[in-house]
Amino acid sequence: MRLPPSLLLALCLAGCSESSPDATSDAAVGPLPWMPLGDGTCNARARRVAALPGVHVDPSSGPIPWLTNPPSSGNHYGTWARWGAWRDLARGYWVHNLEHGGVALLYQCPAGGSCDGVRDALVAAAGGFPGDPACGPADAAPPRVRVVITNDREITTPVAAAAWGAVYEATCVDAPSLRQFYAMFAGRAPEDFCAEGSVP
Repeated sequence: MRLPPSLLLALCLAGCSESSPDATSDAAVGPLPWMPLGDGTCNARARRVAALPGVHVDPSSGPIPWLTNPPSSGNHYGTWARWGAWRDLARGYWVHNLEHGGVALLYQCPAGGSCDGVRDALVAAAGGFPGDPACGPADAAPPRVRVVITNDREITTPVAAAAWGAVYEATCVDAPSLRQFYAMFAGRAPEDFCAEGSVP
């Protein structure tokens, strides 16, 4: 029996994704409800979302459409960012980090603004994340984590985070809820490794 092309496409979208098995099951139902994180001080919340396949595109190919803001899967650049804190890192690079099981910690800073305090608070929060087994021994000092921190003027909240198939938002830096988000979603991506990137 020959299946119609539209049915084949629907079956492939439901089951042929490069995303993790858990994220694929969410694709059929859409995003899950927001779940509060932390003690409510910064109105932190997170949710799982459908994960799209990660296709590498050239940075000169123009804007990349993503399903979520901040992006949590989908097309991205062929190279990824070095783990750490950077100013104004293009989304196409750090989405590739998400595909490797990383988490992006983002803050909204207007052009010409000084947001060093927020950036420093995110760096301090990431310093309290648990060591990452994919990055070496658990007793390494300091423990290495798969985190990229950058300004992102397109997010709609002062602070946000993304992992492959999950997003987070908050009105301020809340270290406990960011740690919780990292523990829940880091290392849950199609390519789970800690290799260092080359950008910037």
